Amino acid sequence: MWCLMPSLTFVKRGLLILIFGIGLVPHGVTFAADKKEVSEIDYPLVVLNAASLQRLRDNAGLMFETAERADMTDRVDQWTAETLKETKGIDRTRPFGMMLYLNTESLIRPIGISYLPVTNLEDALQTLAYGTGTIVPIEGKANRHEIVYTDNFKIRTLYQGNYLFVVGPDGNDTTLDFNFPEPEKLVTRLTAQYDIAISCLIKSIPPGMKLLALQAFKSQAIADLQQRDDEPESVYRLRRANGEGWVELLDKVINQGEEFTIGGRIDLEKKIANIDIEIAGSKDSKLAKLFQNMAGKRTYFGNLVANPSTFTMSVSWLLDEQQRKLFITYFEAAQRDLAKSAVQDAAADLGKIVDPIFKTLMTTADVGHLDAIAQLTGTEQGGFVLLGGVKLATSRNLPTQIEQLLTYVKENPNGNELMEKLELSAEVIDSFPVHRLPIDPPDKTGQRMFGESAQLYLYASPQAVWLAFGGETALDSLKQGINAVALPQGAKPGRNRVPFQFVTHAKNWLSVSDTENPAAEPFNERARASFEADNDAMTLEIRPTDRGVRIRLEFEGGYLGLMGRGVTNGIENGFFQPGQRGPGGRRPGGNRPNTPPTPPQTNN
Repeated sequence: MWCLMPSLTFVKRGLLILIFGIGLVPHGVTFAADKKEVSEIDYPLVVLNAASLQRLRDNAGLMFETAERADMTDRVDQWTAETLKETKGIDRTRPFGMMLYLNTESLIRPIGISYLPVTNLEDALQTLAYGTGTIVPIEGKANRHEIVYTDNFKIRTLYQGNYLFVVGPDGNDTTLDFNFPEPEKLVTRLTAQYDIAISCLIKSIPPGMKLLALQAFKSQAIADLQQRDDEPESVYRLRRANGEGWVELLDKVINQGEEFTIGGRIDLEKKIANIDIEIAGSKDSKLAKLFQNMAGKRTYFGNLVANPSTFTMSVSWLLDEQQRKLFITYFEAAQRDLAKSAVQDAAADLGKIVDPIFKTLMTTADVGHLDAIAQLTGTEQGGFVLLGGVKLATSRNLPTQIEQLLTYVKENPNGNELMEKLELSAEVIDSFPVHRLPIDPPDKTGQRMFGESAQLYLYASPQAVWLAFGGETALDSLKQGINAVALPQGAKPGRNRVPFQFVTHAKNWLSVSDTENPAAEPFNERARASFEADNDAMTLEIRPTDRGVRIRLEFEGGYLGLMGRGVTNGIENGFFQPGQRGPGGRRPGGNRPNTPPTPPQTNN
């Protein structure tokens, strides 16, 4: 990883090229390195897997229960029994899903082949037929059937190993000729870890396709990384180095990665939901080692991390050698940019002032520990405070250097009226000055949070630089944060060693919700009914694994209740009503369907 906040454009573009590149090369095209023996299994490139119908049904039951609407579970069960034929013939305890393969006829999209666990073939076919399709055995091909809905719409099925493989109208007579893997073996890990997951099997992508995808990404990246008009050198250098780092990372993911997975699971006992994004390579690959070097270190702000707050974002990241060089190069370029922008007569004075500050920044980068925190506290309108701190290489002169810089800015505002309002040494904490700048929130959201009149406080100690923004309580919050950090940290390892984490509490946000917009009120009501102080946390963490990296989002039970109330609202407003569309979007006796039938996701 090259920078704490990655270029989302690069990430999304790279993953899109990798995944959607599946559809760019037809199955009939082969590369020299891709030839295989006839007896080899045809592994898919992407798998969408659900652990079982029963597990999904249990999850839905928990959501309704948490929302205090357990009656909705019976209602959905009744709809399943009446509308989806009770999913007869389909095993509700085993995994099901879809595998994506290269399409033999389309250069735009892959072809999806569903896999359904079957307890009784005839019943399962009747369920898929939905009472409107005609089941036709394929002559000369055992365990092959077609289900014909109209003259122009049909699906094809293959029964093999207690699983029914199904392809929709996009398939042809040879689509089910693949040597399919056994579904349960293929998705063993996914089923064990997640209720629902999508996994891109990078190791199954033909090498030729990987090369094409990587080259397409690099070509686009080179165009994006050119210096823009009037772009400062420091910004350009950081942006370019960051982009080149993501190109290098994607190169490792494509060539050394084995699997890219997004999965979710609900813990029925703890009433907690997780969503994971994971990149994995072989255990000893360079990709795995790259992320293992992304280790966390005890943060200077550890005593603040566990404090109750509206949100806390903490970074405690050990930089590798390339990342250290990147930041040093950036600070060097930023110093040059600052000198160019200064008023000519005062440029020399500014250079003398900022030179020791930039030396501290470069020393911090060379030490290689990126350590910072941002924390929003408050529960009532007008009472929120935003507190932030950055740990720097220790310098006893840093407070004086910061004050000299602010004095220069105040005396040379260069037309900036706001800087003229800066109050130097407005307060003192531990014998070091606190500087104050009035900045009133410009919009209603900011005023609801911080009040109509707010102050920005800047404080520097020999160890760190602090900022606090808010109303009357901002200065007290700054003092409390500084005092908390000065206390000894507990010996027990915990969140103070996580490389990156973000924790927020939904209930605190409700006090600043928009009450003037009638359209938002139904959601606000559901949120107020769902969240309590002990069930409203959402946590995001980035941690290395033994094979790569995992980004995990964890939601406490209040979010399950909110989702259950949202689904209940949808049901009560017409979803699951009689006459709902059957398979393929077709109402019984109505127009022809557009897509093949899919298995229900609930259980009787």
